[in-house]
Amino acid sequence: MEFLIKILIYIHAFFGGLGLLSGVASLYVRKERTKHRNSGQIFSFSMLISSGLSLVIAILPNHQNTFLFLIGLFTIYLI
Repeated sequence: MEFLIKILIYIHAFFGGLGLLSGVASLYVRKERTKHRNSGQIFSFSMLISSGLSLVIAILPNHQNTFLFLIGLFTIYLI
């Protein structure tokens, strides 16, 4: 079970980092370009995946954390 949690956390961190990088990229690319739209879509999908995984991790038996679960919900709401 701990191995599964560790893998989920690594995937969560990867997509969170990808969301961070693509979000910064969409800030610096001109808005009319397709690069801006593509980086925004990558940001949205990667943050949804990262937030969804955070919800799963927050309700697992040995890692139950209501605060982190609510942060995941609010992140999904804001995306």
